Amino acid sequence: MTAETDALKRKFREGRQAEAIEECEALRAREPANPEFVRLCASMHVMTGDYGRALELFSELRRSDAGNADVLFNIGLCERELKDYAAAARTFAAYTQKFPRHPDGWACLGECKYRLNDFKAGIEFSERALRLDRNCVPALTVRGQCQKATGQAEAALRSFTQAIQLAPQLAELKVHRGDVHEAIGQVDQAAADYVAALAQNPADDATLKKATTCLLHADKGAEAIQLCDDVLKANPDSLTARLGKEWLLSQMVPFWHVPMMNEEARNRPYYEGLKAAISSDKVVLEIGTGSGLLSMMAAQLGAKSVVTCEAVRLVADTARRIIERNGLQDRITVVPKPSYALQPGKDLPAKADILVHEIFSSELLGEHVLPALEDAKARLLAPGATVLPARASIMIALVGGDELGSELHVDKAFGFDLGLFNAIYPKKRPIHREDLPRVLLSGDVEAFDFDFVAQSSFPAEKKRLEIAVTRPGLCHGVIQWIRFDFGHGIFFENHPSQRRPVASWQHTIYRFEEPLQLEVGAVVKVNAAHDRSRPWFVKG
Repeated sequence: MTAETDALKRKFREGRQAEAIEECEALRAREPANPEFVRLCASMHVMTGDYGRALELFSELRRSDAGNADVLFNIGLCERELKDYAAAARTFAAYTQKFPRHPDGWACLGECKYRLNDFKAGIEFSERALRLDRNCVPALTVRGQCQKATGQAEAALRSFTQAIQLAPQLAELKVHRGDVHEAIGQVDQAAADYVAALAQNPADDATLKKATTCLLHADKGAEAIQLCDDVLKANPDSLTARLGKEWLLSQMVPFWHVPMMNEEARNRPYYEGLKAAISSDKVVLEIGTGSGLLSMMAAQLGAKSVVTCEAVRLVADTARRIIERNGLQDRITVVPKPSYALQPGKDLPAKADILVHEIFSSELLGEHVLPALEDAKARLLAPGATVLPARASIMIALVGGDELGSELHVDKAFGFDLGLFNAIYPKKRPIHREDLPRVLLSGDVEAFDFDFVAQSSFPAEKKRLEIAVTRPGLCHGVIQWIRFDFGHGIFFENHPSQRRPVASWQHTIYRFEEPLQLEVGAVVKVNAAHDRSRPWFVKG
């Protein structure tokens, strides 16, 4: 018998598992009373992941040898792998009664209790195992998981740290500890554990997702992207790494950056405004580096020095390389910080004479421009500093147009009344399609005006607007755009009547509950408000 089993084991080790299992099953069927073939066959099924068949064979062995510790333990393991945790718990309970001095039995019983959400019992049984063997890694793992589940974060960290010290080769232990760090907001430590686990198991997609998310939240997006690149080098077909990298870039580098760089109609007034303000003794501060375009304009126009700050390190590093490529690195300093973290005298050689910024969303306020300017004026600017743009306005008008309406409301389709869907469709939405005509049914209305030179604070506002109808038609709501005044007669405005080949700032529609049929001379009342970070318009 030994020669036959040795041959089967050799064949299995050589990678011919299916053939070895088939021959072993045949031998077992030929000699059903021979436990050696049954045990070997069951073990082969375990190693190939067929826990159902392995459970049948181990159960068969148990009927003939009820006191065999190895057989009973393996029955519990198979039940656990089949996720029948209640059955596995019963088996391991029987095992610990028969063999109370075996710590692995208590550890496995504790794990089953953890899986069944009986965390108190899970801790109790894992500690029984640890009293028998204080270095029992499975027991430390189970105890840590139960402690985490019951909010004992510090105790869980100690359990997992001890387990990692005993078994540093087990990547899943680092993942468990990372999960605890992440749960209590320690994203740096969580990321470090996830990255260490990935170094041992680069194919672990779930941990890659955790690691990149934590790195992003820890303001280490460039490291997260590099992590995805490293995984792709090892496994070019990793869809998780490829999609993860694109997701990271979308979070760190919004899609509007490239259109903004290419929008001549926007860049020109910034250039002209800087040209009118800059002289050789001026220190320029830019908030929001982006590509470095505005800073390079300022340097080229002769500023004494330019400091530009950028909160996203990946963007800041890229801007620095762009500035070097254009030979302006000696005149421009890129500081990878948000503006509120800048320190005069350290990050800035002196308080700035000129502030230039483009931290505007399509709605003007969405990129925290007001708090940033309040802080800059209080700490970073010299008295009487020039601010570019000097003023900004949120503009609105009543808007109609059949083609635009098809993006905003639904009535009937194929003869079916779909109108109830309008009740759950967002009232506010950007319009990205420049091909859709915006039919303006009123004159331009300045809803809110911000004087960045004269004002030092910008409180939230509410007002009621009365808008006169100048053109008849079906009104879908109000359209909103933005206007900037750079002084010296220099303006930028993305007016809805002007179709643009490239557009970084979009128009936003605030649609009414139902379209209104309007006639010339009518007045539409609109309630307007902003909370310093977004505006809102609704029919009054």
